[in-house]
Order: sequence, then C-alpha cells, then structure tokens
Amino acid sequence: MKISYHRRRKMKTRRIAIRDLILQGIEDPKDLAKELKVTVQTIKRDLEAMKTMSHEDFKFAKRDSSQEILDKKDEILRMLDDEEYYNDNGDININKITSELKTSRATVMSVLNGE
Repeated sequence: MKISYHRRRKMKTRRIAIRDLILQGIEDPKDLAKELKVTVQTIKRDLEAMKTMSHEDFKFAKRDSSQEILDKKDEILRMLDDEEYYNDNGDININKITSELKTSRATVMSVLNGE
C-alpha cells in the first residue's frame, strides 16, 4: 500500500517527537500517547519502527541555498564541456552527472534547457 507524502511526513515528525520525549525521560507508551494525542497502538507501532531507523532517518533534508544552487549549476555546465560525461553515440550521460553531484534529473535538465 502506497503512503502519501504528507502521511509519511506526519509519521516522521511524530517519531522525532517520540524520540525527544524518550530522551526527556517519558518512556511509558500511555504517557507518550497522552502527550502526543494519539492512540497507544500508534505509539507501539512507532516504537517498533524506530528500532530499525538510522540516525539520518530522524532528520529532514534541508533545501540548498541560492548560492549552492548556482554553484551546482556552474558545476553541471563544466561537466557538459567535458567529454567524459557523454556516451559513445554523443548523448549526454545524465545519470552520471546526477550520481556524481547527488542532484535530481530535473536540475540537470533545467541547466540543459537554459533555465
């Protein structure tokens, strides 16, 4: 079953709050449920899921600043001048650029389209 973006974000926010409450010393699922205004079953399900979550899962990705975006676009333009980023038939290897810069395909396409 596919879970919507907003629902996943809500779950992640709740799990971050649970972790913070546990660090404050509130560990009983009933107390956690009362504090967060959810059911005890939801807390138990979240606690079970939190066992497999890594430290990075408790953070939201930050957006790039405008200077970082400009730097990334300059780097993409530099890569487009390099023959290393083209296939044998002369097409641009977008996957190689996106994997090296850890950026989205849309960012590379916007630079290619001159945006």
